[in-house]
Amino acid sequence: MPSLHDTLRRRALAQAVLLALGSVIIAPASAQQVDSGSRTELLTEYSTPGGSLDQVLNQFATTAGILLAIDGSLTEGRTSRGLVGTYNVREGLNAILAGTGLTAEQTAPGQFRLLVANEATTTLPPINIYAERVAESARGPVEGYVAQRSATATKTDTSILETPQSVSVVTREQAESQGALSLAQSLRYSSGIAAEIRGSATRYDIPYIRGFGSPSDPILFQDGLRLPRGPGYAIPQVEAYGSERIELLKGPSSTLYGTAMPGGLVNTVSKRPTEEPRGEVEFQVGSDDHSQAALDVSDAVNQDKTLLYRFVALGKVADTQVVNTEEERYYVAPSLTWRMSDNTDLTVLASYQKDPEGGYYGILPTVGSLWDSPAGQIPTDFNDGDPAFAEFDREQYSLGYEFEHRFSDDWAIRHNLRYLNVDSITQDVATQSLAADGHTINRYALATDESATGLASDLQVQTNFLTGELEHTALIGWDHQSLDSTQKRQFGMAPSIDYLDPQYSIANSLVLAPFVDQEQSIDQNGIYLQDQIRFDQWTLLLGGRYERVHTRTDNNLANTSQSQNDSEFSSKLGLLYSFDNGLVAYGSYSTSFLPASGTDYQGNALDPTTAEQYEVGLKYQPTGLDGLFTLAYFDITQQDVVTTVNPLMRYQTGEVTSRGVELEAKLELDTQTNLIGAVTYTNADISKSVGVDRGDAPIAIPDYTASLWIDHRFSQPLFSGLTVGAGARYVGESTGGYSPNAFTSGAQRLSVPDYTLLDALIRYDLSVLDPRLDGVNAQLNITNLADKTYVTCLGNNFCNYGNGRSVYATLKYQW
Repeated sequence: MPSLHDTLRRRALAQAVLLALGSVIIAPASAQQVDSGSRTELLTEYSTPGGSLDQVLNQFATTAGILLAIDGSLTEGRTSRGLVGTYNVREGLNAILAGTGLTAEQTAPGQFRLLVANEATTTLPPINIYAERVAESARGPVEGYVAQRSATATKTDTSILETPQSVSVVTREQAESQGALSLAQSLRYSSGIAAEIRGSATRYDIPYIRGFGSPSDPILFQDGLRLPRGPGYAIPQVEAYGSERIELLKGPSSTLYGTAMPGGLVNTVSKRPTEEPRGEVEFQVGSDDHSQAALDVSDAVNQDKTLLYRFVALGKVADTQVVNTEEERYYVAPSLTWRMSDNTDLTVLASYQKDPEGGYYGILPTVGSLWDSPAGQIPTDFNDGDPAFAEFDREQYSLGYEFEHRFSDDWAIRHNLRYLNVDSITQDVATQSLAADGHTINRYALATDESATGLASDLQVQTNFLTGELEHTALIGWDHQSLDSTQKRQFGMAPSIDYLDPQYSIANSLVLAPFVDQEQSIDQNGIYLQDQIRFDQWTLLLGGRYERVHTRTDNNLANTSQSQNDSEFSSKLGLLYSFDNGLVAYGSYSTSFLPASGTDYQGNALDPTTAEQYEVGLKYQPTGLDGLFTLAYFDITQQDVVTTVNPLMRYQTGEVTSRGVELEAKLELDTQTNLIGAVTYTNADISKSVGVDRGDAPIAIPDYTASLWIDHRFSQPLFSGLTVGAGARYVGESTGGYSPNAFTSGAQRLSVPDYTLLDALIRYDLSVLDPRLDGVNAQLNITNLADKTYVTCLGNNFCNYGNGRSVYATLKYQW
């Protein structure tokens, strides 16, 4: 008899096949329903790189098929950031010329001339039209640092300004300017998040949001679908170079996404095929013998541009600041878009990633890292493992698609599906405790062989309709997620090591014994409804979801099986009012839930952990400038939190509250200057617990964070082509655990001190030196400029140093 898991998987696959076959039938009929009069101007997709203003205008004119008369004296010394996105001719010219004091006057059909703005006989529309960025897509690239639209909060293409919840978007351009090499590093300048809780250990991305986080709980999504993660080390890592944008949704999100942490989630949006030819190749070298090469090309396959492709690839090798450790990665991500008709699109997304080396992922004793040691501090390059025994190998691959058919302007159906597999082999020697002499570290050895396979499917129907004067955007959906994982672990004691005189190569002396051999399957099915209702300047958001989760765990060592069924209803409510001056006031309520597997100390099955949030805030989009300001107050309560004293003593009586204020600003002061600022205050509190941690903040949650980044591209003849930038990041004090633990009377709280890090950017457009180098840029990024030594801790004897000063030089050619 087939299992529930097999049945649900067959249903999801059958659904995918039926939709794909149905699209072939739909496509011819849809082609006859196109309203040729629905567009007044031709929309064209542009991928014009930045450079001198005359070069950008000339390339734009060529792509748009217009004649543009340019007086060289007007463009001399002026630069442009380029143009990326879908625009008609007027919108494209507005975007390129915004803030330059110039305008383009139409002299005949398809012909324009460049003028000083106050000399034009026909003035352009006000600059706030450019700020709206009507051509920006929620899932497409963003020109500059300020995103205007997102689909992460609502699963519909919605203005961030009109979303009654906090959403932060890190664009591709921002991440590259700041020298971010990973997802976690990309989020350094965002509010409400602790992005790098493991310091220099970067094998996995584990951000904590609004006071909540856990290395084992779901928080990462890609293209709106959850990334599968096994119970141990079988955790995929998204390659940041393959992402168009990284979106941070703050607060509970179970209504649309099912099981989730109450603090929020991170959704990466993959690079997709473009209609116009574009490409880039880059080479990068840097600290710790870092070497990296990357390629990104996209174009139409056929002349009528109904078949588009994109190919992204990256390879890197590097040491780390810890001796005898390396990083290595090889990544490819091909994608293909088939425009079956004007109303039907299918995009296939694939990726393959191989990580033969994962860098350093050890831990350090509290004494000697966080606390001073009479024997002397542990060096920042110390490796508590053993290179002769250490091994890491991760292989992950995925295949999926995004299908959309628009029956009319008011009805659409979408289906997103992804299959992802990750295999991971990990073995290492790690810190257990510090011996009485203060410099000898007691260690254990661990070897694991794990895998995780996930299938995620999300079927949505969207409709727009009127009831009287109320405008509705309604969404109904069904999603299915399955996860099959295997985990085999061996454990044993390892010889100690003296951090003052480390001796390695002890692999042959280790004796390991199996202690975990399990298989687990998780099936989740949810039905959700959402309605965005607009009336005049009011927007009301209503949402609800019912979800069922089935978990089965087979313990092959004990020859036992355990099954658990959970179900929960989640809801959200949001209300906002848009003022005429660009200010928006909003309030919202949302809930989340997270299944807890196993039993408590009395043998009772654990209930799901639930949470609710109240949020109020203001958003502001200034007139005449491209910017977005967000101010939010949040109040989250998580109940039925599981407290594990030891494997046989688990209590489900815990409660965590988190209240705070976030302020985030992104502003393009002109076409040459960008400003990003963020401030967060988080008052997180363990309000109920059986341990001594009651009344303290959860581990790794800083009380304050603040960041500021500014960069400027010079246009003066002497410095033309030069861009400089600088940033500062402050991370406040946090709890790092308890010594010896949180369940020992009189245990001492580990206080992790605050720290401030400085970053810098220098970039130069080499086409200023020679026009033949058009599209070539040289860039230098320095992180932790002052080489500040700082520590992160997730528990007693579970500490890490952060990365010291890192310098990276990048040479990039874009076309």
